Amino acid sequence: MNTTRRALILLGGAAAIPMSLGCVTAAVMSGGDRETYSETVDSVLVSADGKTLAVIGKDFHYLFEAPEAIKAILLSELRDIVDVSFHTFVVDAEQRISGSYFLRIGKSATAEQKEKALAAGFRALPSGDLNANGTLTGTRYAANGVQATSPTQKLRKPYTVNVSAEKSAGSKAASTAGKLLLTPITLAADGVLILVAVPLLLIVAIGASASR
Repeated sequence: MNTTRRALILLGGAAAIPMSLGCVTAAVMSGGDRETYSETVDSVLVSADGKTLAVIGKDFHYLFEAPEAIKAILLSELRDIVDVSFHTFVVDAEQRISGSYFLRIGKSATAEQKEKALAAGFRALPSGDLNANGTLTGTRYAANGVQATSPTQKLRKPYTVNVSAEKSAGSKAASTAGKLLLTPITLAADGVLILVAVPLLLIVAIGASASR
């Protein structure tokens, strides 16, 4: 495989991820200038160099600049004990996207793990849990039918992310809002997802919880 490729690492697999039955369901918000829909996600990946976070939905792919906190946990055993959740993603007419992420480590973590988490920017709560949160920014792309086919690149169960999308003039549905670009992610012959000549490889790790 081409050594210039950067791997995308799966951030999922927790059995607690709720199953969602739909694909993308659009509903017009009051005011008429935005639409909200629920995106069913079955893969959340990050590049091996830690630069890109990819959320893979059925109709859309969402590529973000990977936050430092996520990079830090991927480089340690903390990835095995962290739960991740996302708040509503907001998309403008130019397909720029932003949203919030939340990381949690339970109080059952060892003293060494807690020390590493605090060094990575987590905060200790009175309950004994450790939390971290921040903002994601990036771009929304049309999925163009590209999906993970290997079980090693999928979450154990899909979960749902809510998206609020701005409509361009004359748009009737979230799926046609703005100037949609086709995803830069492709599927290689061996079934591996590739981000611009960069293979997506697995580290079964962070348990992703449902969108809030």
